[in-house]
Amino acid sequence: MGQNLTSRTVAYNIFTIFAPRILNIAMNRLRHIATTFFRRLRNYTPPTLVITLFSLVLLPSLFLLASIALEGCQRKEKVQAQPHWFKHYQHFKEKEYVQFIEDQIHSETDTLLMPSLVRDFYRGRNFHPFWTQKGLQEAMTDSLISSLTNAYPSHGIPGEYFHLDSIQQSIKQLIEYEVPDNETLYPHLYLIERLLTYQYLRYACALEYGAVDPKKVHGNKWYYETLIPDSAFLLNALDSIALFSEYLSAHTPKTPEYQSLQNELKRWCEISGTTTVTIPDFRVCKDTPNANIAQLCKRLNQLGFKINESNTLTDNILTSINTFRRQNGIPESDSLDAETIEKLNRPIQYYMDALSANLERLRWKKLHQKSDDTLHIAVNIPDYTLCVVQNDEVVMRNRICCGKTQNPEKMPARHKNGLIIPYKAETPLMYSRIRTLVLNPEWNIPYDIIKDEYYQKLVKSNTAAVKRERLYIRDSRNGQYVVPDSIDWSKVNRGNIPYRLHQTSGRHNALGLYKFVFSNSESVYLHDTNNKGAFKRRKRALSHGCVRVQHPDSVAEWVYRVNNFDTNYIEQLHIISGAKPTTEKGEEYLEKLHEKDSLHYAKLSDRDKQFYRKLRPTSVALRKSIPLFIEYHTCFIGEDGTVQYREDVYYKDANILYLMKNPE
Repeated sequence: MGQNLTSRTVAYNIFTIFAPRILNIAMNRLRHIATTFFRRLRNYTPPTLVITLFSLVLLPSLFLLASIALEGCQRKEKVQAQPHWFKHYQHFKEKEYVQFIEDQIHSETDTLLMPSLVRDFYRGRNFHPFWTQKGLQEAMTDSLISSLTNAYPSHGIPGEYFHLDSIQQSIKQLIEYEVPDNETLYPHLYLIERLLTYQYLRYACALEYGAVDPKKVHGNKWYYETLIPDSAFLLNALDSIALFSEYLSAHTPKTPEYQSLQNELKRWCEISGTTTVTIPDFRVCKDTPNANIAQLCKRLNQLGFKINESNTLTDNILTSINTFRRQNGIPESDSLDAETIEKLNRPIQYYMDALSANLERLRWKKLHQKSDDTLHIAVNIPDYTLCVVQNDEVVMRNRICCGKTQNPEKMPARHKNGLIIPYKAETPLMYSRIRTLVLNPEWNIPYDIIKDEYYQKLVKSNTAAVKRERLYIRDSRNGQYVVPDSIDWSKVNRGNIPYRLHQTSGRHNALGLYKFVFSNSESVYLHDTNNKGAFKRRKRALSHGCVRVQHPDSVAEWVYRVNNFDTNYIEQLHIISGAKPTTEKGEEYLEKLHEKDSLHYAKLSDRDKQFYRKLRPTSVALRKSIPLFIEYHTCFIGEDGTVQYREDVYYKDANILYLMKNPE
């Protein structure tokens, strides 16, 4: 149905846009030719005469046929009979109403409810209304309102987004004869007409491009290029208004993930009116009886798990509990704990809100989609996971640490116009491409970290932190190395520090042994870490914004393979990373490295030798850049095919819900 509709609307769109313009040009040309034809007839050569006659006779015929075809398309619109209740408005005259619409459209400038494209649409209809023909096209209007109402259980878009209350109230006033005379009737009908047309367009745009602007949701932490509705899309939607149900259906996302979240939302909506069972706080181990387990069973059944009620924590019940735990990112165990009970007791609205927010994320039309690249790396912040994808299959998973966050309830400054402003250390969301891999990176410590974290350490002791963390210092004014003992940090202005700190390469380095570099404006990257214990934590929002990877060596090995590096080169890269040679060629390469370092050291001045670093960064340029997606999904489809729920670590779901319920 979608393909047939597209073909029909595209053809109609071509006629609508181009036929009138070409016809106008042709008619102007005809007038010009007609005025000069007889005067210049003697000067015309036979070929020119043929062309002129073609312009005079055949072209008008062709455009006449086009106009007839266009009219044929327009005549397909079915006009319903006037509602019986509308006969009460005996003073209503269709021609007067059409004239009122024409006068209004001529007098209006671009507004939210009547942009130029919509005005052109009504001009093309000779100012005849669509929804309020014969007073009200009741069945058509009811069908659209039903579609808008159903947008929540189907797509998570609330009625507030479409101002449904306002539309229904206006129609209710009309039906109940609260619009007494022409002075108020025609403006009232026209308001309904505009609202319905505009909300239909908003629904079409929401399905195709998303209901809210992701940049508003994420503030300055969103770096995806997203598409927005253009004039061609809006024209296509307007041309399909008589078939709006089919058009909206054709533009509904059809990906398996979207449909799974849709089905999950519908399931929660169906039980949203039921009384929820609350589990009391208690502890129990496997095969242990407890009177509260009956309530636990009722709650599990309400959540979709089909189990028989019992007073003992049986294997069957524990299996359902552990399935729930996997779906909510909780470690499995043989007992019941406080966190599991707390999340089992979540209100149904929690699930509906989370699914609504994530359906919206899937509707955002990013210029670069994961489906465009069968080979890519994807990071999901709420899941603290990095996935390596090849040929549409996840071939490797890594735990990650992401940028720090802070509860906005404790930070009033993070609230503005109903939205939560991003915390400064949050990892930015973006698409980019990994083009360089740096082995044994140095950490060029950002100025804000020097000012906020290192300054006090250095004031306390000029050299303790430098020696402990193996730092070296440069003067930012001239780039020269600085001897740490020569600086009295107590005399350095914290607001204008003229020095930069750098951490030397090695396993002690905060970036570890690997850094994956990709273009971005926030100076973030994927990297190794010297703090491997952090990956044992459940909540890993710990960094200053970069993404720490648990097993970067495995990711690097995969990058080498997909770049078709030969085995000798890969061994050399392993040696640079600190591995021992495994072949004779590897041993030869290691000897050459030592010789090169010795020659380099010999050429240094006595002053520079005190700053010499035997282990230094090595940049590896990739032949094949790797697409990288840093994303944010609090609901997604897990490996087992079920919907997963994760904590909203950066508090973004609330922003999406607020913008959908408070549209501009």
